[in-house]
Amino acid sequence: MSDGSPTPKDPGPDVPIGAFATLWLTLFFDLVGFGIIIPVLPFYASSFGASAQTVTLLSTTFSLAQFGAAPLLGRISDRVGRRPVMLVSIAGSCLSMLVLGFASALWMVFLARVVSGLSTANISTAHAYVADRVAPVRRAKYMGMMGSAIGLGFVFGPALGGLLSRPEHPELPFFVAAGVAGVNWLMALVWLPESRRTDREPPPANDVPVSRWRSITEAVRGNGGSSSPPTATKALWGTPLGWIVLVNLCFFLAFASMESTYALLLEAVLGWGAQETGAVFTLLGVVIVITQGVLVGRLVAATGERKTLLVGLSLLVVAFCTLGTMAVAWVAVLGSALVACGNGLTTPTINALVSRASRAGDQGFNMGLASSAASLGRIVGPATAGVVFERVGPGVPMLVSAGVIAMAVLVVLRWVRVPTTDA
Repeated sequence: MSDGSPTPKDPGPDVPIGAFATLWLTLFFDLVGFGIIIPVLPFYASSFGASAQTVTLLSTTFSLAQFGAAPLLGRISDRVGRRPVMLVSIAGSCLSMLVLGFASALWMVFLARVVSGLSTANISTAHAYVADRVAPVRRAKYMGMMGSAIGLGFVFGPALGGLLSRPEHPELPFFVAAGVAGVNWLMALVWLPESRRTDREPPPANDVPVSRWRSITEAVRGNGGSSSPPTATKALWGTPLGWIVLVNLCFFLAFASMESTYALLLEAVLGWGAQETGAVFTLLGVVIVITQGVLVGRLVAATGERKTLLVGLSLLVVAFCTLGTMAVAWVAVLGSALVACGNGLTTPTINALVSRASRAGDQGFNMGLASSAASLGRIVGPATAGVVFERVGPGVPMLVSAGVIAMAVLVVLRWVRVPTTDA
């Protein structure tokens, strides 16, 4: 076992630049289309008579669908290939946007969000694609670059959605998003090749016997019979993959809590409105893009995935404590930049660690497990943060998030290690 120290021998990239550029653009356009609807969907749902509480259920519905579908689609991508799953997912996103655009009742809006949640395998499948084609010691760098596509999509998507919002044509953003998805599908169909798994990568040295791996995959995916969630949890408990998935759950639980209450906190403490809050979220996106596109690869090369993850999580602890106790505007800007930097370091290194704790035939499935953990965090985080915000105090959700991330740090220090046999 290694503690994450850098590997002296760098085998160099082994993914064609054209395929990687297509994959990057595929994720970018996918997230642009997704981001277009973010600022307009709540108002669109309200036009069908949805209350504020019902509007929040749209996000929950999406995350629940994603929670159930991600491991299944990941397993399918392990068996039939990444390219077909990417194409089906993009097509599903296009269909969901068309349903939204043609919606004539609130149930159609919810149906569209279910279809969208069931179709969101692109991110986890793209990470599995990288794991197929990139040498293990370079995966964090490439996954960081994939993260920059996601970040840029979230920067441009919501801004474009706001520009497209027209009271006389409320469906316009959804049709544009469907058009973006259609172009994205054609681009992937023509230029995205199937990834080929490398035979040179041995199973990770993670101290998990083959029989234990079989029990994990069978319990979670229900291979050869049905298994209940507690059985799957028991099978994952104590394994290297299980600890990394737990860290991912903690991260997304804390980050989703921050996202859902940050605008309310800025209003309560600083009196900021939509314009100032929008600028802060734009800052978050820009810093995440820079961190994932430039910094994470260099830091992993210098210190390894595990230490980079610890740096990212530690920055998040400091950031959430800063935001939870802020009283002036410059502290909000500083805390936001620290949150974005911590996010940018944490996400790609978690994905790289998942790939290195996985066998070649389980990359998509295990990436799907990590995605399901993220979805669960997005479900639980906002619900609990809203209650804490109202009943305890505006800054308390941030402090709770800091505590959750601190627990994740302890998990990484105690149990997370990087395999050495894939160097």
